[in-house]
Amino acid sequence: MAGPVRSLDRMVELVRSRKTPVRVVIAACAEPNAVLAGLEAARQGLAEPVFVGDVDRMRGLPELTSGNFDAFECLHEPDDKKALAASLDLLQEGRAQFLMKGGVKTDVLLRAVLGRKRGSDGLLSHIGVFPHPREERLLIVTDAGVNIAPSLTRKIDIINNAVTVAKKLGMDPPKVAVLSATEKVSYNDMVSSKDADILAKLCRMGIFGDAVVGGPFALDIAVSTDKALAKGVDHPAAGRADILCAPNIVTGNVLYKAVTSLMDLPMAGIVVGASYPLVVPSRGDSDRSKFYALALAAYLAGG
Repeated sequence: MAGPVRSLDRMVELVRSRKTPVRVVIAACAEPNAVLAGLEAARQGLAEPVFVGDVDRMRGLPELTSGNFDAFECLHEPDDKKALAASLDLLQEGRAQFLMKGGVKTDVLLRAVLGRKRGSDGLLSHIGVFPHPREERLLIVTDAGVNIAPSLTRKIDIINNAVTVAKKLGMDPPKVAVLSATEKVSYNDMVSSKDADILAKLCRMGIFGDAVVGGPFALDIAVSTDKALAKGVDHPAAGRADILCAPNIVTGNVLYKAVTSLMDLPMAGIVVGASYPLVVPSRGDSDRSKFYALALAAYLAGG
């Protein structure tokens, strides 16, 4: 790939340009929003849906009376847990490349995925990709949806997951800002600053490969070179971060929702760390964010 992917729309273009679309399995498919998203993904040339679940009930949903499923594979399994297991079988057999949640609870889905975990799979974590508000490039925020209060070890995995995604988007080497409330390190009073300091030291030891990890950084230092300069912070990731690593799910989720709700920016949010991407949309996600999440999963699954 020539250069970084600088916008979500460019990512969509790259997915559409592929000769063969990837397949997304929709687990427990009798859920109208998931089915509509799958049909739209097919219409937009992003992915070919495979519907697994109570197909008879799906076809009878009032929102889908005009839906035509003849062109797609449909596997009838009325029991949601069995439908989820069959969906994971398709992924393991290579008959689908990523998964989208239908009418099954997120925690049930993630536990089932972890139960099929392969030796090469790591920690599951959530990443959100969104357009930088002031620059023509993308930013990643992690983890806003899976790990509640990650330990230092889990933060290493969370960063590695995000770095993998960043590199596939052409951010090479990725620059990671580990967030806290301040750039000052306080081992006793602020655990997030302690973890960030240790993660930055681990980076210097080569634990993250060629990725550049710095911190602790307050958000303004991470995204503004002027603020970093004013505070005397001189680091390659200061003001130029590609990845914003939140200290916990509360901070990550607030940042995620601030981007989508206050700034009205789209967000492509998926779960990574398994051998295939997982699209686990929130009920509060906009239609365009769900669309971009499918596009991101298709982009990663096809590359």
